Amino acid sequence: MGKINEIKDDKSDLQRLRQEIDDLDNQILRLLNQRMLLVEEIAALKNKSGRGAMDLDREQAIFRRLASQNKGPLAWGAVKKIFGEILAASRDIQSSLVTGESESPSGKKN
Repeated sequence: MGKINEIKDDKSDLQRLRQEIDDLDNQILRLLNQRMLLVEEIAALKNKSGRGAMDLDREQAIFRRLASQNKGPLAWGAVKKIFGEILAASRDIQSSLVTGESESPSGKKN
């Protein structure tokens, strides 16, 4: 009977851990969307002043800050890829506000 109880405990632990990951994924998504709302505000300010969407100095500063903050276990290469995609999405949003072309949540351009 001990082996069966261990298997049940492992399954419940696995379910609990997966639920925690799902909850974190939902939080990450919510935070990413909050970040993009700020990006839209920044784009509006940049449009007023005639500045472009791309700011390489700012992006490099973000990477330097993240490198100093990363304590692992996520490797720096993974952090750089993840935030590279976040910054690319930010540039896309800013560019779409300039051109008037946007993507729907499904990823299709409107």
